[in-house]
Amino acid sequence: MSDSARVESTDAIKEFRIYLTKFQEKATLALGDADSDVNRISRWLEGEAMNHWTSTIRKRQEELLKAEEAFRFKRLYKDASGSMPSAVEEQKAVQVAKKKLADAQEKLANVKRWNRQLQKEVVLYRGGVSRFNIQVASGVPAAVAQLGTTLDHIDEYLGIAAAQAGPGTTESGAAGGIAGEEASASMKRAAEEAPAAPEAEGVEPAALRASAPSPEAIQAIFASRSAEPGPVSSACGVVRDQQAAGIAAIANAAPPGDEQKIVISEAVTGSTSVYLLRLDTAGGVWCLGQVEGPHSGVYNTVTAGDLRAGRPDLAALLKLPVGYLAIVDSHGLSAVFNAKNENILHPAQPDGSAAV
Repeated sequence: MSDSARVESTDAIKEFRIYLTKFQEKATLALGDADSDVNRISRWLEGEAMNHWTSTIRKRQEELLKAEEAFRFKRLYKDASGSMPSAVEEQKAVQVAKKKLADAQEKLANVKRWNRQLQKEVVLYRGGVSRFNIQVASGVPAAVAQLGTTLDHIDEYLGIAAAQAGPGTTESGAAGGIAGEEASASMKRAAEEAPAAPEAEGVEPAALRASAPSPEAIQAIFASRSAEPGPVSSACGVVRDQQAAGIAAIANAAPPGDEQKIVISEAVTGSTSVYLLRLDTAGGVWCLGQVEGPHSGVYNTVTAGDLRAGRPDLAALLKLPVGYLAIVDSHGLSAVFNAKNENILHPAQPDGSAAV
């Protein structure tokens, strides 16, 4: 029995990994929307509705006191003719005031009852979705990372198999495993899919774009999270001056103001390889995430000013046009992909100058 495997394509794994990432993004957004709805209704019941009917009861109690005082006054004093005046209207006013007060008291009791019922339902809801929430937050990123490791192992295996087969291997010599033509075709596909710059080998710009939050998710992040204060730090390499100069002709967009928010993955601080992506959303949005390792799906926000304070070399990349994706690893700037996922850094230029 042969110890080799027949591998023709890894496209299905790559696509499945992208779909998993998109699923996590949509599930996280849906869970966040549900929590927002629950919290909004709870705040309304405990705050606005409770305050409204409490205030209304107080006003209607005052109205009832005034109506009763007017009714009492009519019954105590005679008119100019010496007879007792009619108090029918005042009596009706008292009855109306009592009815309005009772109605407000009933509404307040309903609000309190609905609030108690809502709290019970919230506990049941959170218990029901807790396992799903854990899987979305940790299980899916772990699966995406495992698929990435599997792809790395397959690519390594294809390289070893092709090296062992050699250019002169016959079809019978490769029987039961990867034939010479298939190994060559697999290596050709791998070469076509690889980015142009050697430093960026293994980086899939399409997968990184897919892992970044959608415009809808970014707006939700901006709305729910304040910018983390303090200079931004990262374990990735520093963009050298000659590398920045190499893309100066391309990185000529208007830089963001110091107060403008940037979406940042929580794993950026300890990552040695990060990406910076400028998204095509209203006002221009930048996403800073990690290239390697499992994606937790947890994003925070920082300001452009704090990025300049902590990593001015990365902040210089904020001038890239919309749709551009920059990769910074231990060697500094290793790749810059345009909107078509073409690496514009010339592979023959070790200083990272841009292709023209």
